[in-house]
This record gives sequence, C-alpha cells and structure tokens, in this order.
Amino acid sequence: MNHSRMRTVVMLGAIAATLFVARPAHGADSTDHVVWSAPIDQAFDLVTDGAGVVVVSGDDAVHALGRDGHEQWTAHVAGTTMGQPALGRGVVLVGGDHSVTALARADGSLRWQRPMAAATHSLAIAGEVAVAGDEEGALTAFDALTGAPRWSVKYPGLLWSGARSDAVSGSLVATWHRDPRAAVRVFDLATGALRWEAPTAVATAAPVVRGGLVLLAIGDGNRHARVEARDLATGQLRWQTPVPASFEEGIEPAADDRSVAVIDHFGVVSLLDRQSGRLLWQHDLARALLQTRVSLTRDRVVVTSFSGDVFVLDRHDGHTVARWGWRRLDGYPVATLRPAWRGPDRLLVALRLREWAVQLRVLP
Repeated sequence: MNHSRMRTVVMLGAIAATLFVARPAHGADSTDHVVWSAPIDQAFDLVTDGAGVVVVSGDDAVHALGRDGHEQWTAHVAGTTMGQPALGRGVVLVGGDHSVTALARADGSLRWQRPMAAATHSLAIAGEVAVAGDEEGALTAFDALTGAPRWSVKYPGLLWSGARSDAVSGSLVATWHRDPRAAVRVFDLATGALRWEAPTAVATAAPVVRGGLVLLAIGDGNRHARVEARDLATGQLRWQTPVPASFEEGIEPAADDRSVAVIDHFGVVSLLDRQSGRLLWQHDLARALLQTRVSLTRDRVVVTSFSGDVFVLDRHDGHTVARWGWRRLDGYPVATLRPAWRGPDRLLVALRLREWAVQLRVLP
C-alpha cells in the first residue's frame, strides 16, 4: 500500500471511531440546503465539467453523474488511487497504483492504459496532452486520445497535486514535494523542455496559475511559511507574503482575478490581493487539516477540516457564515468542489463513513 493511501486509510479509521457504521444514503433534505444526494460507495475524490461530475471511489470504481445527480455510467479500474481524476477532450484520466488510465467521458469505456513506476495521483489534461506524475517524481506526458508517450522528466521528491497548464503560453507547472530539493518547475507543454525552476520547501501546497502568475503556498512543515507569486514566463518573483504556519501537499489554494485564498495545516485561512500580495484578512478556524480544496466564489471562501467540518466564510471580511459538521452532513467530507456549470453558488461534497454519497449543496 503506497504511503498516501495508507495515510488516508489511517485518517479515516481514526474518524470512524467517532461515527456510526455506514448506512444506506437517504433522500436529500431541502431544509438543509441539499439539492441532491447520490449514493456512491467509498467516494474519495471528484472532478466536474459542464456535463456533470466524475467520482473516483475506493472500490476501484469510477462513476459519472449528471448535473441532476443521476448516475450515467460506472467503470472499474483495478488499483485506482485516491487522487483527483482529470477531464478534457472527451477523456477521463484516472491514476492507479502503477498505472494511468484514460476512459471515454461519454460512457466510461477504456481508451488506453499505460504503466507508471509508482502510485500516480498527479493528473492533468491540457488540450491534446495528458500528464501524469507519480510518487517517485516522474512526470510523463501522453497523447490524450491515444496514450502515445510524448515526453518524461524526473526530479527528487514526489508528485501529488495535479500539474497546472496555461494554454496561452503553452506552459505546464508542477510542484515536487517532501524532499529537501523540492521545487516548482515550469515546462514547455509540447516538448517537456524546462523553462524555469525555483526552490520551494518540503511542505508546499498545490500550485495555482492565474493571470500570468504562478501562485505558491510554501512551508517548512512547522512555523515558517509564505505565499508568493512568480511570473509564469520568467519565474521572476513578483511578491512574497509571510503567513503563520506551514502547508501540506494535499492542500489546494484557490485564486481568481482579484484574490488568492490559502489555508495552512493549523487552520488559518488567509485571503491576499492577487496582484500585490497584500493581506486582506485572516481567520483562524482552530482546526487542523491534512488536505482540503479551497473553493472561492464571488462572496464565499469554503474549506474543510480534519475534524469533518465544512466552513463557509464571508469573502469580504472572513467571518464564518456557516459551519457544516459531520452530524449535519451525515458523513465525513473527504472532498469538496464547486460545480463547473452555471447557476447559484453551490458546492459538491463527497461523504464517507456514515452516509456514502456525493451531495450538491447550496452555499448560504
């Protein structure tokens, strides 16, 4: 069992001691801001596009749900890892213990499968290129439709979060974790040529690419941490802002044209101006966490904690608008994500241990 799967299993085992045993999913309660609830056994992570949601689960299954929550197809892929799948050009990309697999987005049929040297969690699709990174530090690009290898590089450390791409510049951004030589590197998407690299630290969150900037949340695993912005084209440091504590590779910050939202592993949420790095506000949730995907909407910042809470914060000043604990959710939230389709502010939540489901919830 790879180290990340073991860590997640141990984490869920600890939480299970405080929850009731799993029971079948029940109907959504409209008074609790639930639009729909779809039963998914052992859901671990999810990704969304305009057509709906794709969920990877711990029983080696991949599920596609429509925007209404109804299941469209289920496919089985042996040895599926717990990382987020990737979507693009009619393909679903799924990581495995020693493989990467592409399924047809329309019906889940197998497109191609390629071997990898180690467990593969870092996935991305950028145009005609599918990219997979493994726990031995190898980053490999394939033709998204055929699986034909295009290029591969390898550096010290492990790859966890998916690489980020920029279509305008043809750039691919990846971060290597858990090594004294950890770094962020930017490659030519077509050829794999290294454009620039910069040191990070052993405890760095997933990168964010926005508005010609690479945004990084960097920490040493303790109390030395910073958020910084580098020019996507040159790697030049634009700004750097200290924050209270370190990060984890399972943390995914968020950014839009105005702001950057990060959360450290002790639960301090920071909102910064994207252009200048000026700190707009901080809110200490006093909750530890190993992984979370920050969701940023026009009026809200949403994060989850190790304790099983989903926090909905006001974007303007950081105060808590709502807190959904595992009792209210009726399960432990293992992944959250904003839906890709237009509409009111909503949140997709994957639940385990008490109710096994994916829910679509309205944000207050």
